[in-house]
Formats: sequence, structure tokens, C-alpha cells
Amino acid sequence: MKKIIALLCALLLLAVSCACADSTIVEFNNTIQLNGNLPNGYQFALESQEAFVLEGAASSGDPAAPALEIYIGFNDSYAGIESLDKLDEASLEFIRQGFSEEYDVTFSQFVTASGDTLLAVRENSNNFLDFYTICLGYEIELTLFPAEGQTLSDEQISQWTEFVRTLDILPIRG
Repeated sequence: MKKIIALLCALLLLAVSCACADSTIVEFNNTIQLNGNLPNGYQFALESQEAFVLEGAASSGDPAAPALEIYIGFNDSYAGIESLDKLDEASLEFIRQGFSEEYDVTFSQFVTASGDTLLAVRENSNNFLDFYTICLGYEIELTLFPAEGQTLSDEQISQWTEFVRTLDILPIRG
């Protein structure tokens, strides 16, 4: 009997630790939630929030570390769009053109562990790395910027790409 109780306690502790492993980074207007584990030493800070726009950043106390700016904004043009993978090719090309007009960039797309499709936009001089998606008409943009006077290293790009690959972007349905 003691073994069964000990086993049940161990399973309960494992379940609690797994449930606490993912933390909510951002929740916006009871509509969108970003869940994941920020890299060690990073904290999210809300910079501004209005009815349809949220801006914030994840940063650390290390002045040499990059910062991740987070933008969530409702776009009427995408009001009926559930996710980026539901866009037609012409709309996706329009988004790519927006990035290409100002910057020399390379595009890739990937699907996160939770099934969200993201467009990765890598500035070719490593001055920024952008992750873009759509969820329920909201544009979600996560942009990694290097510390002042630096460029992003391959290690930083890899670390943050892995973070975004494990991020859950969840619509909150009431």
C-alpha cells in the first residue's frame, strides 16, 4: 500500500511540474495567449496595450543579450483568417513583399510543436530575426534584435528559433 501511495505521489508531482513548465508569457484581451518558457534570465514587460494592439518585450539584465519585441494587433484585412496557413499565396506574397521592400531578407516557414505556422524573416546582415503569424485576425510578430552595436550570432538565432518553435499560440475561446 505504501508503494502505491508513493507512486501516486510521484505521479502527482510529475504532473504538477509538467503543468508548471509552460508559463504564460502574454495574454491579450482574453483572445490570444502565448505560452512557453523564456530563456533563462529573460522577463516579459508590457510596453503598451490598447483595445486592439499590444506591444511588449522579453529582455534580460545582460546588456550584451538580444531582446525579443512582441507585437499583437488586430488587422481587419485578416478578420476571417484563423491562421497563417489559411492565407492564399497572393496574400502571403504581399506580406513577404512588405518585409522585402525595406530590408534584404531571407524567408522560411515552419510549424511549431503546437501546430502554428510561422513565417521566419531573417535579415541577411543579422540585424534582426522576425517571426510572423496570424491567429483569429490578429497579426503576431516576434522580432529579435541584437544588443546595441552588435549583430545576432548564429547561436542567438538558433536559441530563439528553438524558443519560438516550442511556443504555443492559443486562441482563447469563451
